[in-house]
Amino acid sequence: MKSVLVAARFGATATVRWSRALATGLILSGLMLCAAPVSADSDTAADTVDDSTLQEVVVTANKRAEDLKEVPVSVGVIDGKELLDLHIENVEDISRVVPGVSFAAHNNGPNGAGQDNITIRGVSSTVGNPTVGIYIDEVPIITITGYEGDAEPRLIDIDRIEVLRGPQGTLYGASSEGGTIRYITNEPDSHNYSGYFRQELSGTEHGGFNYDERGVLNIPVVEDVLALRVSAEYGHDSGYIDHYALDGSLALGTATAGALIKSGVNSDEALALSAKALWTPTANLSVTPAVLYQRTVNDDSSVFETGLGLYNEFNQVPGYDRDSLLIPSLTVKAGLGIVDFTSVTGYVHRDVLRESDGTFFNTTAIVQFDLDTQTAPPYTTNAAGNNNILGNIASPVTFNDHFNTFTQEFRLSSPAEQTRIKWVAGVFFSNQNWTHLDFEPAPGFSAAFQNIYGYPINSDPVLNPTIGTSAVNPNFWSNDLVWEVYDHNFVKQYAGFGQIDIDILPTLHLGVGDRYVHATEQFNEFGTGFFEFGNAGAYGSPLYTQSTSFSTSTPKITLTYDVTSGSSVYVSAGKGFRLGGATTPNTNAACVAGLAELGDSNAPKSYGPDQLWSYELGSKNLVFDKTLSLNADVYYLKWNNIQQTITIPICGGAFNDNVGDATAIGGELELRYKPPVVPGLTLSFNMGAEHSYITSSLNLGTVRPGQDVLYTPNYTGTVLASYVRKLTDSVSGFLRGDYEYTGSSFGSFIVPAPGAPNPAYIDPSYSVVNLNLGVTFRQFELSLFAKNLLDNKTILQSPTINSVTMGYTLRPLTAGVAFQAKFP
Repeated sequence: MKSVLVAARFGATATVRWSRALATGLILSGLMLCAAPVSADSDTAADTVDDSTLQEVVVTANKRAEDLKEVPVSVGVIDGKELLDLHIENVEDISRVVPGVSFAAHNNGPNGAGQDNITIRGVSSTVGNPTVGIYIDEVPIITITGYEGDAEPRLIDIDRIEVLRGPQGTLYGASSEGGTIRYITNEPDSHNYSGYFRQELSGTEHGGFNYDERGVLNIPVVEDVLALRVSAEYGHDSGYIDHYALDGSLALGTATAGALIKSGVNSDEALALSAKALWTPTANLSVTPAVLYQRTVNDDSSVFETGLGLYNEFNQVPGYDRDSLLIPSLTVKAGLGIVDFTSVTGYVHRDVLRESDGTFFNTTAIVQFDLDTQTAPPYTTNAAGNNNILGNIASPVTFNDHFNTFTQEFRLSSPAEQTRIKWVAGVFFSNQNWTHLDFEPAPGFSAAFQNIYGYPINSDPVLNPTIGTSAVNPNFWSNDLVWEVYDHNFVKQYAGFGQIDIDILPTLHLGVGDRYVHATEQFNEFGTGFFEFGNAGAYGSPLYTQSTSFSTSTPKITLTYDVTSGSSVYVSAGKGFRLGGATTPNTNAACVAGLAELGDSNAPKSYGPDQLWSYELGSKNLVFDKTLSLNADVYYLKWNNIQQTITIPICGGAFNDNVGDATAIGGELELRYKPPVVPGLTLSFNMGAEHSYITSSLNLGTVRPGQDVLYTPNYTGTVLASYVRKLTDSVSGFLRGDYEYTGSSFGSFIVPAPGAPNPAYIDPSYSVVNLNLGVTFRQFELSLFAKNLLDNKTILQSPTINSVTMGYTLRPLTAGVAFQAKFP
């Protein structure tokens, strides 16, 4: 057995040696660059050398272009160049660079992009509507959190990412309770042809070869009138999880890995295409149609069984995830003299087809809780067949989700040249339609049962609960169906909003805003299969239908004082809000008994909205001749009626409910410095600290006061350094590195006890080191890079599925080479 595991671990020996050698060479080359002599000044390479001062950072957090230091909001910004230099590829990478951002892997671990739930400032939840708003330019791409994670756009042709920390409900709506992440794409240019091509080749330890190709082209169709910008990306990442055959019994807890079947099963591919046009028929009118299409294909999950060793699993069902996203939009801006008009029309279509292994909680659970609990023959005499055959029969779980959301926003605002009093007001409408199919058969289960017991499964009173009722179903186990559920959600949202910012004095600025939102939801469900028996909406009974509606306002107020021309302090108070919704029925006999254990006499039919108030004190500074930027803030947050999923004892079902209140106290620090004594060097330090904890609970069996809110690291910190040095008159070298630390957090409310361990209770701290070294020659760039340079193998989260502990890590050391060519 040990020899099999060792052989798999070193099956990709060539790739391992190549990635390690490249990483070692990267470190040595960086040291040589720092020691190299400085060339004489040259205009030819001047554009590759950093300026001696920090540049102004322009953001549109208040739906108008402003210098970051003038915005009384805690905003983290990553520009497009940093995304490439730091090889930031997804929201997990963002969370390790921007303080205050964290993530929870959805559905017991990451299956790839679109399977993370994003958290800002500890406002964490894996149910209902998201707590963080996600925008591409001005189009929200929010999808309901239930069976899938948050939609994640591919990071191609991005001008910058803005992370707005704290509730942003006034301007960005009900799903920006904890904050908002905005992906701002580059604008087309009607004056110059431009573009670039970039290719990356790399190797992953314990994996294989990876590649990523992307290109951008800007076409000035008619100067000053029409421009088109197109971009594309295609990439492949090798897998590093090894799949083994199953030996032993899942039901008895004796399962272990047999022979190696396949290495690197969790590879993935990504395709992204985008097009954006800018039509300016007059000086006061612009029309911007845009479309983004992306598709990610993940072969199996990055989760493994920790008991088998690192990167090993024996899933009975190979998993996959196919996630496609289509976002067409149209933005129209018109200057009308005394006001500016903006219309943003967006449509989000997301399809997710995902399959995972349900054996643990389907066939294994049926054996453990239905057959092995019987105390008389024929069940006791067939225990061996139950545990060794029926409990190991593979049960695929197929999720098929379709999200279709139409959004429309109209707004008026003060002209850009109006500076003393700035305002914006508008209306917003969204219509979201979400369908979810959960299909969970166990092919061969009926035939295996008959071979063991000698009679059909539909004649068994334990596994056919219709026996003894007035509606006996002789085909209860048709198609070996364990469970099938079809859900349909309709959510409409109407809102009106406004914000005004006034310069009371040249150095004192007041901002006041509010948003009123009204939302309605209708939820339908139909189900069938063994586990669905007795539920409302099952087996031809009347369709389970619930409807609900919510209304609220989300005010915000800010006050800013300019201490000097480069320093300011601000205070703010704002309300965040998240819609409630309907929940699934749990009316079968087992679930009713389980609800009674929780103290509930009836299955909840809906859950209410949750809301919070956030209070913040911050300061923004650009000082020492613009060589030092220092932004800092502290905040206090009160979160009421938190939405949470509650697991029901006995039946194993779940429902969403409001469980209590929480408080969060924390702060963020972002520092950037260009030391004048070392030209070309830029140093950055980002840090976040937070304590987010439960203050009251409506269900002490689920969570108790004093426990920490889940998936919220106590500390995060990042140190970044970038050094650019001219080597010759036409060649410059650069070295960029970063150290990222993520503190420990809690992944479960269930406290471990003697005889009842819970590996998911604490998610440990971990750190990552990344390095990028290269040279630029005119419009060309060649670099070597390494992600997870020290190959950190910490298990980040450890969910337990029916007593089997799972885990996942960072992607192992990945080192490679990148080539980029810009034109003209």
